Amino acid sequence: MVNDNHVTGGDTDGNRVTRRQWLALGGGAALTGLAGCSGDNPNETDVTMSSKPEETGTTSGSDTEQSGGSPVTTTLNMRAPVSWQPSQSNVNPFTDTKNTEYWMDYMWSESPVYPNARGEPIYWLADEITLEGGGCEVHIKLSEDYTWWDGTPVTAEDVRTTQLISDYKEYMGPDQTEDSWEVVDKYTVKNVLPGPANPSLKKSQYYSVVAKHDYFKSWLEKYEDASNESAVKQVTKNLQEHRITLNDLTEKGLGCGLWKPTQLSPTKAVHEKYQDHPRADWTNLETFNWHLISEKQKAIQALKTGKLDMGDKTVTQAQSSDRVGIFNRFGTSSIVKLAMNWNNEHLARRPVRRAIAYLLDHDELVKIIKTTQGLKYKSRSTVNGLSSKQAQKWGGKSFQNKLIGYGRKAQPEKAKKVLQDAGYSKEGGVWVGPDGSKVNDLTYLTPPWNIYETIGNYLSPKLDKFGFKNKLIIPSSSGFWKRWTDTHDFDMVNWFSNTSHPGNAFATNSVGGLGKYNEVATVKQPKGKCKVNRTTPELSQPRSKKLNHPIRPKFPKKVGTMGTGGEQQTLYPIKWNDIITQTQSADEVKKYAKKFMWYMNWQVPHIGFYDETRAYWGNTDKFDFPTGKVDDHPNAKETKSEHFTNAMEFLSKGHISAKTK
Repeated sequence: MVNDNHVTGGDTDGNRVTRRQWLALGGGAALTGLAGCSGDNPNETDVTMSSKPEETGTTSGSDTEQSGGSPVTTTLNMRAPVSWQPSQSNVNPFTDTKNTEYWMDYMWSESPVYPNARGEPIYWLADEITLEGGGCEVHIKLSEDYTWWDGTPVTAEDVRTTQLISDYKEYMGPDQTEDSWEVVDKYTVKNVLPGPANPSLKKSQYYSVVAKHDYFKSWLEKYEDASNESAVKQVTKNLQEHRITLNDLTEKGLGCGLWKPTQLSPTKAVHEKYQDHPRADWTNLETFNWHLISEKQKAIQALKTGKLDMGDKTVTQAQSSDRVGIFNRFGTSSIVKLAMNWNNEHLARRPVRRAIAYLLDHDELVKIIKTTQGLKYKSRSTVNGLSSKQAQKWGGKSFQNKLIGYGRKAQPEKAKKVLQDAGYSKEGGVWVGPDGSKVNDLTYLTPPWNIYETIGNYLSPKLDKFGFKNKLIIPSSSGFWKRWTDTHDFDMVNWFSNTSHPGNAFATNSVGGLGKYNEVATVKQPKGKCKVNRTTPELSQPRSKKLNHPIRPKFPKKVGTMGTGGEQQTLYPIKWNDIITQTQSADEVKKYAKKFMWYMNWQVPHIGFYDETRAYWGNTDKFDFPTGKVDDHPNAKETKSEHFTNAMEFLSKGHISAKTK
């Protein structure tokens, strides 16, 4: 799942990004959280999911006895910020046209692990993940306590079948992939990799939901019987068209999550607890009502009238309410940033990018966001490509002190000087380059998400006033994705980076990292024993296709050097990223992370605005919510990492209970 908090302060429109887009463009831990609820619609018609009421999961009071008293309620109300009709949903995990949000899957089903907001692995189906054979074999030991909703155990065969079908669907078969999947025993599956994986990065990457082998084995057999490429494509077509309803999910036992959907309507999806789930006794809640409200104003009204039990959006309104309060706030490893397109002649020049970095007032920006969104973010003082926490972990204080400091406060005089030194002058309020070209008509693109719009509305006039004339463009979600992923019709864009590990922050296959470079590179895989790939890839062109970045530029060896003088070194982004994502040595990760941090600091391809924060609110008079402390259950210490994730995970993983009386 990916994240996340990129819409924490407000809602998006109805055209949302798919899980695949998040993974491809933003990195692993960027996941959209859920929040809030609404009042009931008196005209709605409920549809009971199960034809056997006794199987809906409602029980009498085993949890009440464990909690030491009667719960004040057994029901929690929550808002799903979507326009969605549950009765028409297709929850087939292998179709690309499903009409659900990808984060819904993790409520009805489970994955081996899941990354929290800091990139740490949360163990769900998996009890343990170990890397063996020099990092080329990943052994995933599953818990023996999880069962499908028909009572059969979740096993290694389920994991393997899920992966093999995905290989056929995406790559025409497992023979066309570089890794393989083997069942070791009933509850252990082995993923054999073509090369080693860095343990701290790899363990949190097994977060695709597991499909039920007994149901999908016939599809795997069809793939295995397919005689040629055309036949494989036909199986994929049929699989994609296969519809699985939420009713199928419950009736056929295809789910294994804590909450089972029991009643559906156009405005609400009622869920009841699956009592055989290994976390069922962690919470005394029995039901949650998932109210489907896409409009922000309706959600605010529901909050004001006391119908919201918890949420993460509409934070400003929640803070002014006497009904709810903030129960958890924490920093993440993501940074929102300004990415610049070097196809623009001015933005291709380092002095112009540095001038923008000097011009930004990070303290002022986070103050504006606090006022408009109710979220307190942490200011940044320089450019290095990592969140403050990760920069400290991999760079350290001494190294960071040597970097060029662009300042938390705006430094317009330094911005002017760096431009003048590069041959720029100002004419009629507009900066003019050494060749006489004006810095005007810059297209500044931002997705239509509240915080991103706030950033654009802050920065665009600031750049304009300074002499970088620009036009802020806020299209629909579909319009944004077309320009962002297809036409590249922009000069600057608000986006984000997942910096939970240097391998993510400086990824070379996505502009959510360093840049999209792999599409012009041929990487040679080392033959023989399992070892880190230290070869230098061959390039079909010297610059990236997307943002026109030079892929092997020279930059100073001495950290903190402003110009191009002194001893130089060459950037090898793909090679270095291969090393930090494969090495078993933390010291080697630090070595190359520092090289990347210095390059980002010197070159300024992107400018980070702030370190992201997540904030969650709820009715703390009625419910106990997860905080920075451990929960009151036997696995409290082991699952504390789950307190740094999304609101939906708090509920779906048993971290919310009603207070007792």
